[in-house]
Amino acid sequence: MRLLVLAVLFSVVVSHPSEAKRMNIYGETFVTDITPESGAMWTRINHQAPLYPIELAKARMAGCTVLSFDVVESGKAENIQTVISIPHTNISRHAKSIVSQWQWQTDQTPTAKESHTVRLDFCLGLESTEKTQQACAKQVQLPCE
Repeated sequence: MRLLVLAVLFSVVVSHPSEAKRMNIYGETFVTDITPESGAMWTRINHQAPLYPIELAKARMAGCTVLSFDVVESGKAENIQTVISIPHTNISRHAKSIVSQWQWQTDQTPTAKESHTVRLDFCLGLESTEKTQQACAKQVQLPCE
């Protein structure tokens, strides 16, 4: 009888995913241009917010990173360097991947590379997209240090 009860209990536990696995997680990525503040020769073609990296979401990792890089004549970001990354270097790695995929354009004849610095904030929430965006808007106001 005990064996039967254990078998039934085991099948119930195995067949029903835990509540934690069914929990929705909302991720938002905010980009803030730090430099140049104005008069930039190069502008990013797509200003749409980058997708939250799935690996960071699975690890429930949030934070911020500041990157510096050069936009070169081809309209690509090169020499991408981490200025700061909180709380972990995984965030920096994903931020570098996002920046390396950006395309840049200019109305001028490009004569030299242009240095840029951006901040990427990776925010997670459990309630809704709207609540996560609100929390991320507050996080952006805090120092990334």
